[in-house]
Amino acid sequence: MSCKNVAHLILRNSRQFSRTATASSGEVAEGYKQLKHIQAKFQKPDGKPVFLKGGAMDNALFSLTVALSLVGLAGIGKLFYELSYPKKE
Repeated sequence: MSCKNVAHLILRNSRQFSRTATASSGEVAEGYKQLKHIQAKFQKPDGKPVFLKGGAMDNALFSLTVALSLVGLAGIGKLFYELSYPKKE
């Protein structure tokens, strides 16, 4: 067998495993309905950025991130000040 024939057999057989069965009924799966509901919630044009559309937990985490960032910037400012004006002995 040539390499071309082997590659053809591999591709043909791998396609059999990757095919999914078609749904026999006309109903949509429950998980798909939930996913569509979540997508609609995040795509609603309410003026909020997408990272805050998750609810109260997203707001809390965003506020915590901003607070920790400000504390870090204050620490960097303090470090620069202490290094610029060393204590006199």
